[in-house]
This record gives sequence, structure tokens and C-alpha cells, in this order.
Amino acid sequence: MAEREKQKQTLADQLYEILRQRIVSLNMPPRMRFTEREISQETGFGAMPVREALDRLNHDGLVETIPRRGYRVAGLTLKSVDDFFTVWSVVSPLIIQLARERATPKQIESLNTIHQEHLRAVRKARLDPEHWIRMSRQRFDLLAEATRNPQLQAIYRKLSAEMDRIFHSISHHREDIRAIFELGTRFDTAIPSVDDASEFIKISREKIAEVIIEKGFDYSQGS
Repeated sequence: MAEREKQKQTLADQLYEILRQRIVSLNMPPRMRFTEREISQETGFGAMPVREALDRLNHDGLVETIPRRGYRVAGLTLKSVDDFFTVWSVVSPLIIQLARERATPKQIESLNTIHQEHLRAVRKARLDPEHWIRMSRQRFDLLAEATRNPQLQAIYRKLSAEMDRIFHSISHHREDIRAIFELGTRFDTAIPSVDDASEFIKISREKIAEVIIEKGFDYSQGS
């Protein structure tokens, strides 16, 4: 029985990661509707792992339950972006402060490697936003790990998905997103100072809002 429970949880974990990545990358766009049966038929996972994965995504705020009709991916709006940055402007400096105090030499070495890759990426004539977003995720995953604070890590994981969705949603506006990335590089070190991180959040929040207001999001609108 215990082994079966472990296997079931492993399947739920696998599906959770698959669906989370689809939502974050906008392959499942905001407000897209679906049912447990559709997910099960498409992915080949059984009903129980599907239900458990969707429960976790619901808890993360990435999907919403529609009573008697299934689910939909959570909407992405100018207000939800602003709400995200309101929280992130508090959480991010705390992550950085603790990481600066607690990061191991190995973690600092890995962060330095990512920092150098960031610098090379933003200097390329053709910017690859997907690559940048992926590197930024790896970097903040490391910073969160370095805090050695499970409660803060749980908050970060929930916020990180929404952060990636926001950047993916404007990633086709390459010159606008390059301007944001260049700001990050200007302030950037392996572990930025709390002041630099706060300044980057403030400026990127304003810039992202400008892009959304002027050009909108880049995904197929759901019903």
C-alpha cells in the first residue's frame, strides 16, 4: 500500500511539473478552460494523479475551479501583474538579504556562472528571451535555496510561476524586454545588493506596465 501511495504521488508530481510549465510558458494560455478528463486523455495520467496535480496548481493560484464545469487557467491582467509586483517587492529583497548572509561558496560559484551568462546573453544581437527567463529562474531558484528558509522558499515557488508568466507574456516585444534585461545587467552582480534589487523591481514594474498598456499581452485570449 505504501509503495502504491509513493508511486501515485510520484505521478502527481510529474504531471504537476508538466502542467505548471505549460501554464508558465503560456502553452496553456490564461483563462483557457479544460476538464480533468481532457488532461487525463491528453497526458495518459490516471484520474487520481490528475486531480492531485490540479489541486496543487489551484493552491498555487495558477488554475481556478469552475463549479460543475471543470477548470480554467488563472487570468493574467494588468491588475494581477501589479498585485504580483506589490508582493515581489517585499519578498525578493528578503530572499537576497538572506542569500547574501547564508550562501555557500559552491552556490556563489554557480551564481557567478549564471551572472556571466546573463551578460553574454544580453550583448547578443539577437536576444533570446526564453533563454534569459530560464537563466533567471535558475538564478532565483539558487538564491531561494541559499536562504535555507523553507517557509520563504514555499512563498517564492508560488510567486516564481507568476513571474515567469509575466515575462513570457511580453517576450515577443523583444526590444522592450531587452531594455528590462539590460537594466538587470546594469544593477547586477552574482548576488545583487538589496537596494539594487529593489531599484530593478521598481523600474521593471513600471516598464512592464507600459508595455502591457501600449501593446497588450502576447497569447491567445481564452474565453
